[in-house]
Amino acid sequence: MSLPKTYSTPRWVDRLLNAVCKDELLEEIEGDLFEQYQIERKSRPKWRADLSYVIHAMHFLRPFALKKISQNSNFITMYRSHIKFAWRNVLKHKGSTGINVASLGVGIACFIFIFIYLKGELSYDKFHQDSDRIHRVAIDFVDGTGRRLPDATTPPALAPALKNEFPEVESSVRLFPSWGGKFLIGANEESKFYEEAFLRTDSTFFDVFDFKVLYGQTDHALDDPSQIVITKRMAQKYFGREDVVGESLTIYDTENRVLNISAVLEDIPVNSHFKFDFLGRITSENVDGNWGWYNYYTYMKLVPGAKIENIEPRLQPFYESNIPETEYYNIIYSQALTDIHLKSNLKWELEANGDMNNIYIFAALGIFVLLISCLNYLNLTVAGSLRRFKEVGVRKVFGAHRQALVGQFIVETLLVTLMALVLGSFLSEFLFINLSDILGREVSLLQPENTLVFLIISGLIIAIGLVAGLYPALHLSSFKAANAVKGIFKNSGKSVLGLRKVLLVVQFAISAFMIFGTIAVYQQLQHVKNKDKGFGAEQILVIENAESVANQEVLKNELTKIPAVAQAGISNGIVGGLNWTTGIGYPDQFTMNYVVIDPDYVEAMGFELVAGRNFSKDRPTDTQGLTMLINETAFNELGISLDDLEKEIPMARQNDSTTRNGKVIGVVKDFHFADYKSSIKPFAFFYREEPMDFLNVKISTENVSETLRAIESTWSEVSNGAPLEYFFLDQTFTDLLAEESRLSNILLYLTVLALFIAVIGMFSIANMTIKDKRKEIAIRKVLGGSVSGVSNLIVKKFIFLVLIANAIAAPVAYVIMQNWLDGFAYRTSLSILLFIAAAGSTLLVAWITVGAQSVRAAVSNPVKSLRAE
Repeated sequence: MSLPKTYSTPRWVDRLLNAVCKDELLEEIEGDLFEQYQIERKSRPKWRADLSYVIHAMHFLRPFALKKISQNSNFITMYRSHIKFAWRNVLKHKGSTGINVASLGVGIACFIFIFIYLKGELSYDKFHQDSDRIHRVAIDFVDGTGRRLPDATTPPALAPALKNEFPEVESSVRLFPSWGGKFLIGANEESKFYEEAFLRTDSTFFDVFDFKVLYGQTDHALDDPSQIVITKRMAQKYFGREDVVGESLTIYDTENRVLNISAVLEDIPVNSHFKFDFLGRITSENVDGNWGWYNYYTYMKLVPGAKIENIEPRLQPFYESNIPETEYYNIIYSQALTDIHLKSNLKWELEANGDMNNIYIFAALGIFVLLISCLNYLNLTVAGSLRRFKEVGVRKVFGAHRQALVGQFIVETLLVTLMALVLGSFLSEFLFINLSDILGREVSLLQPENTLVFLIISGLIIAIGLVAGLYPALHLSSFKAANAVKGIFKNSGKSVLGLRKVLLVVQFAISAFMIFGTIAVYQQLQHVKNKDKGFGAEQILVIENAESVANQEVLKNELTKIPAVAQAGISNGIVGGLNWTTGIGYPDQFTMNYVVIDPDYVEAMGFELVAGRNFSKDRPTDTQGLTMLINETAFNELGISLDDLEKEIPMARQNDSTTRNGKVIGVVKDFHFADYKSSIKPFAFFYREEPMDFLNVKISTENVSETLRAIESTWSEVSNGAPLEYFFLDQTFTDLLAEESRLSNILLYLTVLALFIAVIGMFSIANMTIKDKRKEIAIRKVLGGSVSGVSNLIVKKFIFLVLIANAIAAPVAYVIMQNWLDGFAYRTSLSILLFIAAAGSTLLVAWITVGAQSVRAAVSNPVKSLRAE
């Protein structure tokens, strides 16, 4: 009869129990755990049984089962001794310890900075209680040429129809922003301000979204069109206090509407993909059945347990059954709420979104810098291990076991890591304070939501530090006592030197890669910033509340009397910012951006007319129908010739299946009106004699402050007390590159810090190398060696390692940066000069770092070195 098979329990758990559990309970505890483990191993995989064994064993680590540790126990005495010796070693080697702590601390600071920044980026819209059930509906317009034009806006009839059609939809809501327009809002005659963050929505808004309410109730906050919800910041701004439920605000427009405040919200979180200060009701009931006006944002919240995958295939047939018949095809789809910020880049996004690719870049940078720090720490620790062989030998002679020696070195590593963690925490807070403008928000380790993150990072950093210190600990404790005392470690010394070289190469390869990337990103940003926009954006001041002036022609005429004002033109949109789209072309339709202007606009903006003529006030037909001024790209898309100018030609407007005639009166040179990631698109100008939102003023770039004072004075004379709101148009184009500028700035800071870590590491290694070779250096000087010859003997070895690092980094950086640049329609080229500059930077830094020390060693008195030996 064979005995039943028994399975071995995890040894490390048994050792732990043996070390901490009372002897009188140990046998019973181990017996119970053993029996349970045998049962589970017969029916479960080994990893499941091992995990269960660990969990059950942890249950016995309670006070009743633990040994009482006396003050004189060997355990306490041993680790008290380890801590004492570790501290003495820190004080003995202040220089190397300081370098270790500084380099590791800087790496930790960068890692914490990047980690918490990425946490914020990845947390967008997750504060909503049911964020996983909320989706936005978007549409891709497919024009006659087959191009897909993704758009975040939808028709107003879509949201209520979704709720009625799909039982899986618990609630739906529409958002209608101010579209760049500003509202004059006031609590009284003395408290009036122009506000842009005004969002109109449905009464179901709070059924879908969760924003923290400070005062009032959200259940019926938007039931009545006369109700309004505001944020805490606006309550303080208009009333000087927060609890203002029941107070009223007046919107000064043609109706001078008075709205009652029904609730006050906490300020909208920075990690929301849309923000507002005022929330009002959509009041146009006639839009509820409109399927042709794409100006609303549609969100839906699914019932618990519903899957968006079951709804998605039914969206397209549902949509097609409701929209009017057209000559083009639209594709409807949904987006998860939490994916919008990083994975959506549609036209008409409510706010500029982030980029998931940049998240990957930042994560890699954080890991790279921390890796450089850890490698630097390991390199310095290994390099310093050679001077401690005799210490280890003496300890072994006096009976120290290898386990005790490893424990001592681990304690030293832990002490240095904890010091670096403290330094890194302070440095990261310094980075948060000074880089808040770059991040676009205020971040701090002291914020409650970052406490758990900091604890996790601390645990990770300590674990990394222990792992980094484990190799030197095992390496030092592995030698025989006799050999260690005699200093016999030739083979080990060679392996240590080889490891030091490899680590140094890796450090500088990462640093060189980051330098390549920094230069390439900066070069691309300068390329697009300096690219000719096609008009004089640098001289344009945009007054954004021109609609508040009753007679805009009078305002224009008065402004042009100012000597520094060359011209002024009115528009309903902004080139580089807010503009509109329409479908145009026959027989094949394409999408074209446009703004409505007056005849003075073209000259004021500095557009170059390459064919035809500008609009004229003396030609009444210029304001009628599809009479337009277009750019060269639109001219080519239409497929017309110069002979067709001023002639009626067939065109079809978007959402209009009938053919309409239009007339092109002129062609302007192509100009940029969007970001540089896409090529120039078709653009048109229409002329209408009506009040418009924006007054574009061309001013001289000299004495700008004096010009602004003159403009403000003129404005105050004709505006009936309305405040002047303006901005410079070139800032709009700068904002288009905000994400890339943020990447460039953060990359620059991290590259400098990474290079700093690598340099102080090389400094320490060079210093140790020179100390090891001081006898050789002295003998060479005695035999007639020159200072340059002796110093070059040391420098050339490090330069060779840096050259290898650059050879590794260059091709990797080239491939990655080429892929990044491919995202731009207008991009710079990665010339050989870029790589020469990057490689030259690392070589120069290495030469200065090592050269200074090697020259100092070469000019020192050889007698002192030989006497010391």
